[in-house]
Amino acid sequence: MNQVVMNQVIRYRLLLPVLASLFAIAPSSAQEVDEAPMGEAVERHLSIDEPFMPWMQDPERFELELGDTIETREVLADDLETIKLGNLVEPIRFASGIADIPDSTVESLGEILQRMRDRRNVRLHLVGHADNRPLSPAAVEIYGDNEGLSRERAGQVAEHIQTALSLPAEAISYEWAGDASPVATNLTEDGRALNRRVEVEVWYDEIRERVALEEFLVPHQISTVKVCRMETVCKLRYVDGRAKRARVQNLVAPLHYESETIDVDQLYIERIEQAFANLGDKENVIVKFVGFTDDVPLAGRTERIYGDHVGLSKARARRVALAVQDALDLPTTIIESDGRGAIRPLGSNQTQRGRALNRRVEVEFWYDDPLQALSDEPQLCPEDSAAVTVTKVYDPSWGEIPVIDFSDGSPVVPAGYAALLEKALADVADKTNARLRFVGYTRNERLARRTAAVYGDDIELSASRARRAMEQVVGDMQLEPGQTEFEGMGYVHSADVVNAGFIQGDTSHVAVQVVYDELAILDDYEGVDITRLTREIEPQNPLGLNLMRITVDGEPIDDPKRSSSDIQRCTDVALAKADIQFGFDSLRSAPRLSVNALPAKIMIAGKNDPWSAPSTVNFRMYTNYSYFIERAEIRVFRVKQSLEAEPLEIINIDLDGEVAWQPLTRTVAGGDGELAYVLRAYSSDGNFDETEPQPLWLNYADAGKPATEAA
Repeated sequence: MNQVVMNQVIRYRLLLPVLASLFAIAPSSAQEVDEAPMGEAVERHLSIDEPFMPWMQDPERFELELGDTIETREVLADDLETIKLGNLVEPIRFASGIADIPDSTVESLGEILQRMRDRRNVRLHLVGHADNRPLSPAAVEIYGDNEGLSRERAGQVAEHIQTALSLPAEAISYEWAGDASPVATNLTEDGRALNRRVEVEVWYDEIRERVALEEFLVPHQISTVKVCRMETVCKLRYVDGRAKRARVQNLVAPLHYESETIDVDQLYIERIEQAFANLGDKENVIVKFVGFTDDVPLAGRTERIYGDHVGLSKARARRVALAVQDALDLPTTIIESDGRGAIRPLGSNQTQRGRALNRRVEVEFWYDDPLQALSDEPQLCPEDSAAVTVTKVYDPSWGEIPVIDFSDGSPVVPAGYAALLEKALADVADKTNARLRFVGYTRNERLARRTAAVYGDDIELSASRARRAMEQVVGDMQLEPGQTEFEGMGYVHSADVVNAGFIQGDTSHVAVQVVYDELAILDDYEGVDITRLTREIEPQNPLGLNLMRITVDGEPIDDPKRSSSDIQRCTDVALAKADIQFGFDSLRSAPRLSVNALPAKIMIAGKNDPWSAPSTVNFRMYTNYSYFIERAEIRVFRVKQSLEAEPLEIINIDLDGEVAWQPLTRTVAGGDGELAYVLRAYSSDGNFDETEPQPLWLNYADAGKPATEAA
């Protein structure tokens, strides 16, 4: 080991003279090498302040593109407040049978409306009143009671004022109070005369501004295509007055009314009261009456006062609301009314029975429900208003379809019955799934032992009879499969068991109905404002808790959150559905003609030297229909010269599509630093194609003016 060390020392001693001689013969100009500071002679990362060009996109950059956002801002909202002015004119008095409408009152109202023309939505509102004296038998037949009398008087005055002042239908309204609001005693004639009156009020709306927070959508335009990485969600908000409110319908059967009168009986009042009692544990319960009408055109005073079916339905609903309010002594804050006109008919407006069903006032109850609160976070977007298929019974305008009676257990079909059913089916031929329905009924009696052993109960017995009647009737008709159906109702003959109760019949028969299907729109989001926004999906932690959710092919059912596996499944499905095709058809290629110059500038050596030769420019033509080209040429112009003018030079191109051109001195002389050239290709018959002009620059070697044209 010591011998090896000695050998290494000897070698280093022998190298020292050699190294010394090398340094001695080094040139005197050589510089000394300074030692670099510690840390400078090592590899380092590029400073973050140094600019550089990225050759690939950082995936984290796109994480900032989260899609659409919702922001809030303060806006000035308008609050409409109705101002009601009373006692501007004296009440209009009327005797027991005749109304006295002074001309001075009409003139005063005209002047008041003229002075208030700058107000918003100015209108007249009339309230009819009566005394408490009983009506004569003749008046009872016409008006019914004092409320009907006050309604008639208010209508007369409203019609007279509307005609005299030429007011539109929406500028006047009226209601009636009967003898409920006397201003004097009804024990004296003078007091009763004061109570028989029509009070006139002037209403208008005032706009009061308030500061409100409004949410608005800020769309974000994302230029990248992200498969299964973007989602559309919705922000749900209640409109004003609907926040956390639940609606209950069909607690009380609709109240049907005649054309002119509405009879709010005691049973109806009791049902409203019972509904309030059932909802006693709810908070802020209100009742809302919604009126509907038939589609019979309005005429006479009804048209002049209400204008359309919506106005008429609102008046009918308001009348019922006031009657219920008076009967139950309800405060004004918990009772509302509205009208929808002739929409949502329950029956055919072609028949009297159908029109009677459509003239109705429905009842809705609203109350606060904490479960109706909407989350502040975006939710899955609700589908468009869904539609359910409902079955409608056709009510022929030419009469009812008679029932089929039974005699000794056999159906007795009237003569011409099949033709009658064919006529009814022809009336609804344009409807969906028009068909015949046979409904069997039995009398309410105990079944015989043998009958009970065969059929079991009255339901099966009535269904069997309906089937036998159907087979006998359909045998004479040419019907397709599926155009007939049957069912048994037993001894319950009522069509509406909930509201009408059990009606037991005394006869056994089969009723035949012509029915068809219709789509009924269900708007479950009435009163909810829906804003759609697009955002990037944030995958949820697959190992997190409470991730019980259902997805189909990666699409969530009721929860917008998705895990990475959902995104992967959605991507797989999207790729499986993708259809990418590449094709090439040489017969459909478009003709192409182009030319380029190399270099794209002409070098001129001498300043103002007419004898200096410009540099050479090489032109090369490209085309895919050279077989049809007889000859081609390059045409050179000044940059501002028309292409229809005589060119400065014309250069012919050889068969290979190439040419080297050295411009003449006069071509570049007197220029403004730029020329233009086009390629023109000719066919054998003289037709030609031409390219768009391209620039050709003039580059002078010395600064100064361009060379002048040679003499």
